Amino acid sequence: MLRPFCWLVVAAATFAAWNASSGPSTDPFAGLVVVRDLTYRTVDGRSLKLDLILPDRSSLIDRPVLIAVHGGSWTGGSKRDYGPQFASLARAGIAVAVVDYRLARPGAPSWDGALGDVLAALDWLHDHGDEYHLDRRRVAAVGTSSGGLLAALAAQEDPRIAAAVCLSTPYSLLDLAVDRRLPHEPTAAFLGGEPSRMESPARAASPIERAAAGGPALLLIHGSDDAWVSVNQARKMQKRLEEVGGVHQLIEISGARHGFELDVGSPVPRDLNPDVRRFLDEAWRGRVQGH
Repeated sequence: MLRPFCWLVVAAATFAAWNASSGPSTDPFAGLVVVRDLTYRTVDGRSLKLDLILPDRSSLIDRPVLIAVHGGSWTGGSKRDYGPQFASLARAGIAVAVVDYRLARPGAPSWDGALGDVLAALDWLHDHGDEYHLDRRRVAAVGTSSGGLLAALAAQEDPRIAAAVCLSTPYSLLDLAVDRRLPHEPTAAFLGGEPSRMESPARAASPIERAAAGGPALLLIHGSDDAWVSVNQARKMQKRLEEVGGVHQLIEISGARHGFELDVGSPVPRDLNPDVRRFLDEAWRGRVQGH
């Protein structure tokens, strides 16, 4: 009697496992191609890597490229955690390169090495554009918080990047340090000293100082209740871009705090993916028509 009972247990377990696997997929990249841990640069013996999220490897059509830069106060964060929110954009036909970069450590600031890493990732994508069917004319950057600052700076530094999408982003490191008045300000780790004592690098690392006519199109997205990076940072950046005639758009998310994703969950759900696609399509259209 024991043997039939064991078979029943095995059969029940097999059915349960099959039933679970046949349910709705929890994989955010279902239907996409993800190529992980591609080394784009080696610095001091350390390999810096990116993950490439592709709409469909079989397509022979060159896809626009979005370089995604994670946040984490320049001292933490990773591409693995940041990448899943971009699956919707990849399904819309955009290739997304999610990059890791050098992080600041005590006694080892990452300015301006982190910016150099993002630009090195851009070089790698250009060099491998044919292999992955990437459109070199349609490139943009996106980042959240400290990653948004690096995305904006990369776009301002390199004309190959047509636009940057900046979420919960600081644009003036001097203002950021004054507003927060923290005993251990993360910008000090990034710069290698308190911004007030390192005014020159603090300004060089601030996108608001680089705003100019003819620069990249900038989409500023900020929560009105952000207590970590005040929404005034985005408002001041908008005002500066208006003064110089820079292409831009500001989207304020009412009640949202720091670090929300493109699919905003609270306080009021909102999908920002259509806004991002429209903004990038317009920026890329101008770039393609200009060639």
